[in-house]
Amino acid sequence: MGAKPTPLAPLRDEPRAPWADVLASIEDGVIVLDRTGRITGLNPAGEQLTGMSASQAVGTEVGMLFRTSPWVGEMARGTLVEGAARRRGEGLLAARGHEVPVSATCAPVLDTAGRASGAVLVLHDLTLQQTFEATTRRADRLASLGTVASGLAHEIKNPLGGIKGAAQLLRGAVSDPELVRCTDIIIHEVERLDGLVEQLRELSTPPRLRLEAVNIHRVLNDVVALERQSPAWGAVALRTAFDPSLPPVRGDRAQLTQVFLNLVKNALEALGGTGALHLSTRLEARFHIRRRSGRGRFLSVLIEDTGPGVPEEHQAQLFSPFFSTRANGTGLGLAVCHRIVSEHGGTIGYEPPRGGGAGFRVTLPVSQDTAR
Repeated sequence: MGAKPTPLAPLRDEPRAPWADVLASIEDGVIVLDRTGRITGLNPAGEQLTGMSASQAVGTEVGMLFRTSPWVGEMARGTLVEGAARRRGEGLLAARGHEVPVSATCAPVLDTAGRASGAVLVLHDLTLQQTFEATTRRADRLASLGTVASGLAHEIKNPLGGIKGAAQLLRGAVSDPELVRCTDIIIHEVERLDGLVEQLRELSTPPRLRLEAVNIHRVLNDVVALERQSPAWGAVALRTAFDPSLPPVRGDRAQLTQVFLNLVKNALEALGGTGALHLSTRLEARFHIRRRSGRGRFLSVLIEDTGPGVPEEHQAQLFSPFFSTRANGTGLGLAVCHRIVSEHGGTIGYEPPRGGGAGFRVTLPVSQDTAR
């Protein structure tokens, strides 16, 4: 009973168990326990979720492995005590300094006599699922607002044209410098409102996507090259960590450029000409959506800055229309970004770096032609 159990993964010079490849291919974390609650096996997905290698975990009591997430250990012990009970639960799994939402299922392993000889604990990462649910809720709210915005945009745009035309005629008829300045202010503010109305119309009636295979790194490099020419760049240091093996995404190049241009501009405004801008890409190997043609994979782009960040009480409203943390912001930029990313079947979320600052992660589906 007290002896250290045999590891699930055999030594390299021993023949590989036929079920080892099956466990290794499962994308959920699988943890095998003996009747005493000690770990006898851990697949690669389980290693990633728990932050511990199989060689370290084997022989460890399940409660020790999940000492920072005790609800998982209690579920596993309950299954071993009750024998025939299957238990399920959801909660946060703490590993490697951060928390991951997971669903856990634990079932007993029965011997030929029907007695529990151990248990199998399965952990499913809920991160992407919860992100998609939040994205869907925001998209529904934007769709409702878009109907109202479309009507308002139509009613506002017509009188704006009349105001601008009258101001231009007035400007040509006056010679007093102060009156000329006043007419210029009227024209400038009308043009600003006209731009706001156009953004409202985009929110309510988005243009049709022109889908093609898009190299996301080319889009990011084009955005950086464009923004480097602006005065807002100042002395900002750029740091990139691009995965050169990433496949293309299937998307609208112009609209994806708009998304990343908006995010980079926001970062530069927050930095105020100093600090650092970080751009990184990776393939989200843990996440996929099942399609008839196979599994749809995702890649993600993370844009971080070392600026002041967003206060916690404002983070939930970041993608809401007309909400802005800047005095001169319209509050529509991130809402439009959210709409574009949602139309591409992706997600966008706020992920502040541990050391401070702000961060936005955009997740996009890989082109199906390359994901097979």
